[in-house]
Amino acid sequence: MNKYFGVHYMEYIACYGDSLVQGFPFGTRYSWTAAVEKASGSKIKMLNYGLCGDCCDDILYRMRQYALPEYVHHVLFLGGANDIMQGRSLEHILDDYKRLLKWCEEKQYKLCIVLPLVSAEEGLNRHLLNLRQAVEQLCKNKAMLLDLQPAIGLTAAERSRAYLDGVHPKAATYELMGNYAVEYLVNWLNIKTCLS
Repeated sequence: MNKYFGVHYMEYIACYGDSLVQGFPFGTRYSWTAAVEKASGSKIKMLNYGLCGDCCDDILYRMRQYALPEYVHHVLFLGGANDIMQGRSLEHILDDYKRLLKWCEEKQYKLCIVLPLVSAEEGLNRHLLNLRQAVEQLCKNKAMLLDLQPAIGLTAAERSRAYLDGVHPKAATYELMGNYAVEYLVNWLNIKTCLS
């Protein structure tokens, strides 16, 4: 297994989002963010601020209300699926993403946006795919874009096996997501790596 280590300190990432960050239904200790910490050899600390059911505007409200510790310089964001399920328009969701970009710029946080995940629910996927494309277009060159879909699977059969209920990953899928994400986050954080 790959082990990653920094020079002499731990890198922190404040992770904001909905149930897909929180690790629903298993909890934060079994989320993909916890899997990133484990795969990094505990040199990346993922501060999990995911909250089940949150839409992008809810997440942004929480980000603005509570100050992050001064040692946090990196923010990760994953949201949008709940917005779609609650009937929010693509335009309103993208307005939230614009506010996110502006907030991170003002606070001088480096931002990583996790692209919305394609589900096992085909009716939902048309909207999710439109959102993925729009977010990628809006945020390219303004944030690091992280696509975890390859860890989940791209085919209908793979997606069906990866999810508990069509949208929430199984415990093993969360672990695959974290193991997949760690290399990209290590590169983003510019942590020196060593294979062992």
